Amino acid sequence: MPIATLLLMLCLPVTAWAGWLWGDDEPGQRVQVVEPYVAWRTGPAVGYPVFHSSEQGEWLRLLQRKTGWMKVRDSKGREGWVAVADIAQTRDATGERVNLSVPDMKAFSERNIEAGIMMGEFEGAPVTAGYGGYWFTPNLAAELWGSQVLGSASEILMVNANIVHQPFPHWRVSPFFTLGIGHIWVDPKATLAVPEERDNSVGHAGLGLRVYITERYFLRAEFKDYKVFTRRATNEEATEWKIGLSIFF
Repeated sequence: MPIATLLLMLCLPVTAWAGWLWGDDEPGQRVQVVEPYVAWRTGPAVGYPVFHSSEQGEWLRLLQRKTGWMKVRDSKGREGWVAVADIAQTRDATGERVNLSVPDMKAFSERNIEAGIMMGEFEGAPVTAGYGGYWFTPNLAAELWGSQVLGSASEILMVNANIVHQPFPHWRVSPFFTLGIGHIWVDPKATLAVPEERDNSVGHAGLGLRVYITERYFLRAEFKDYKVFTRRATNEEATEWKIGLSIFF
């Protein structure tokens, strides 16, 4: 190596050295570990085992993000997943803190879209439900639901559209109220008599709680009181409770 080239390299900052070692044409942003170490996992979730760690001063290449996890590669070509919260503590090639969006309580209170899966009981029978919702303001949202109830005497399918009011969106444990309409299909299980299938309109009112956990996840629990509008002389009533895990964006 010519002496002039060696002297030039010795005068370069550490960031330039890293760029020369990595190769400027390799895709993905380079970041340098600032904390004593960052742990690597084999997959993008805490359930995957830790198999490696990068120490302070090491450079990593950011490859892919999945919610709260970032796939990285080191200078030896090893790849793994690091929590976005850890990546947010690193520095880029200019020495500045890496600008990454890390979901937190503030993001939860300002969310636009959420979805989840919940389980519980509808009139004593197991119910499984899924939903998606859009927040027009921090206090008001619209939701679409689909539910299946597997009772001993019948199977029930139900769809609902809800309006949700959340009076305290900045609380970690936040109460809410719902009001909605929908449709229910009741399919009786076979008996000696010919089963009578029914479908009716429904209305409901309910209340519940959202509990922020971490990153993009929160728990949701709710109770609903249904009014089933039948073709008979009197309408029917039903109650339901559910609890489940939701994610927001």
